[in-house]
Amino acid sequence: MIAATGLRWILTLLFCALAAYGLWRAFAARSHAWSTRLAHGLHAVMALAMFAMAWSWGMDLPASPQVVFFSAAAVWFVVAALALPTGPGPRGRALAGALPHAVMTGAMAWMAAAMSSGMSMGATGGGQAHDMPGMDMSAPGALATMTLSGTGDRWSAGLLALLLLALALGWLAKGFDTGRTTPRVTGDASSGGAAHAAWDLGCHWLMALGMAVMFAVMV
Repeated sequence: MIAATGLRWILTLLFCALAAYGLWRAFAARSHAWSTRLAHGLHAVMALAMFAMAWSWGMDLPASPQVVFFSAAAVWFVVAALALPTGPGPRGRALAGALPHAVMTGAMAWMAAAMSSGMSMGATGGGQAHDMPGMDMSAPGALATMTLSGTGDRWSAGLLALLLLALALGWLAKGFDTGRTTPRVTGDASSGGAAHAAWDLGCHWLMALGMAVMFAVMV
């Protein structure tokens, strides 16, 4: 749904790289709990879905399975934090750490539903525009080929963009803190775990930032 070629390719490369990292973390980290590997896998699926949504052919993908899948993923993050072993930390801290991921997957479900019911394909270049019920055409030269038509939906997209931007900034700050405190001893197991944690936080930051951009262009 991104009309600007440069932005579309930047987001494409970003989400593909995040998907590759998520798949690597899901399948390479055999020593991790199955719930941790599943979380990485879900992040990879989210990145692939965002990659598809950046292109016009993403509109041809069935919306209902995406809504169901990402809604279930959002619930799973919360249930896993409440029901599965969390280590030595308190349960509330685990829930606080899971809520941002639940928000992101819930936002994915909302975007999939909005793209199927409240957006339109706009004319870019010499293409033709097709009006559809409840949808608006984008202005020539706009960043998005599709924009939300309802005022409530546009406000929701804007608020989600701001929320995702706030999550991105929080993960960025936490990633810098984790990176600075990572032990520099080569071969130290704790050093490797802290490095992976810093990389994970960096990927969460990029994912939230990319999603914030996608929601912003829908407004």
